[in-house]
Amino acid sequence: MRSKTLIRILMATALLILAIPVVASAQIYNRNYDRPYAYDRNDDLRGVLARLDNATVRLEGDLNVGRNRRVFGGLFWVRNVDSNAIAEVRDFRQTVQQLRRSSRSEYLEDSRDDARMVLDQGVRLDRYLRLRTGSANVDADLADIRSNLNLIANAYGLSMSYY
Repeated sequence: MRSKTLIRILMATALLILAIPVVASAQIYNRNYDRPYAYDRNDDLRGVLARLDNATVRLEGDLNVGRNRRVFGGLFWVRNVDSNAIAEVRDFRQTVQQLRRSSRSEYLEDSRDDARMVLDQGVRLDRYLRLRTGSANVDADLADIRSNLNLIANAYGLSMSYY
């Protein structure tokens, strides 16, 4: 008798433990619920552009670090920095900043050409740096840039041309 009661209590506890996440996940999440105005794509786009700008700054810093290696039996340290890659990142960042300036308008169509330029230059930068560096930091920055580029492409209704 005592074991049947214990089993029933354990089964009820297990069902309760499983039911709480199911009930919690069924709740409606609407982040724009308390805002009186409608959903604004420009707010999200500004955030994406700010994150993209920050990712390019981090990428440029990671590329400036370079690789160190010993030569002549450890007497000297040689630092390799790819100045072409740094110039490409700077050009890309200037393009992103131009898109940030032009996207301040109320209409996204006004900055569509700048968005296309950012996407094209971002794809070129990704292809250029993907195999040239062996740094995990650079790879993480490139992944962040890729995800932000996809968000920009979705906001403008453009397609990404990875090949």
